[in-house]
Amino acid sequence: MKTRVISGIVIGVVLAVVLISGGYLLAATLLAVSYISFFELTRATGIHEQGKRCNALELCGYVSIVVHYVQMILIRDYRYYVFSIMFAFFLIMACYVLTFPKFTATMAITTFFCFVYAPVNMSFVYLLRIRTLGIYFAWIPFIAWVCDTSAYFVGRALGKHKLVPKLSPKKTVEGAIGGVLGSVLVGLIFGIVLYVNEAHNVATIIVLVLITFVGSIIAQLGDLLASGIKRDHNIKDYGQLIPGHGGIMDRFDSVIFVIPCIYFMAAVLVPLIR
Repeated sequence: MKTRVISGIVIGVVLAVVLISGGYLLAATLLAVSYISFFELTRATGIHEQGKRCNALELCGYVSIVVHYVQMILIRDYRYYVFSIMFAFFLIMACYVLTFPKFTATMAITTFFCFVYAPVNMSFVYLLRIRTLGIYFAWIPFIAWVCDTSAYFVGRALGKHKLVPKLSPKKTVEGAIGGVLGSVLVGLIFGIVLYVNEAHNVATIIVLVLITFVGSIIAQLGDLLASGIKRDHNIKDYGQLIPGHGGIMDRFDSVIFVIPCIYFMAAVLVPLIR
């Protein structure tokens, strides 16, 4: 537990530095984390074989990540994400065709999934940070951790009804509800702080409550998705990079899944509070 707490504090400090700084530091950090998470996912899904060098499909994924982040920094508009996503798709599929039958179609599709799941989803933090009030809203995806913590304690205290027993036996309906309520409470507090210090519009509070409500539900689905992948491939953790937590995907699974949702909700709702 001590190791887990210390690691959590270090993650919190690093997170604060990069989110407050924004700009190239944030982009570089996201790029590095995207590389690691892509590696963890390809290893977990069998695309990367333990003890062997990076194969052609993986290389296509790594190249696609660089292309994606370069266009993100230069263009700074989610609409152009279509370009990098399609670039990755065609590059990976071309690799599959030109090296046939070295790789299966399932492996090619899985590689593309690994690229979209972590690197693309994670990059929305950068776009969120450069938006209006981005220095505040860039923190909201991490409401997933509040949701996880609230769900854990409420589930232990009151949990009786299993949520998805075959996928995650310890998760309960009561815990899931507790996670949503804990997230909404933090969203309410955050909204009040933002209302007092920045926006001075009561819609701010409503927007933050709504975003954290939806975000907490999506975050729990993201956590279950990551758990499902691990169960499908009979692994306990995605990695051992973070002492007491596992890998990047173990610590950021629910956050990664919810980031695009927060971005698009903020894009629609933030204009209401300005």
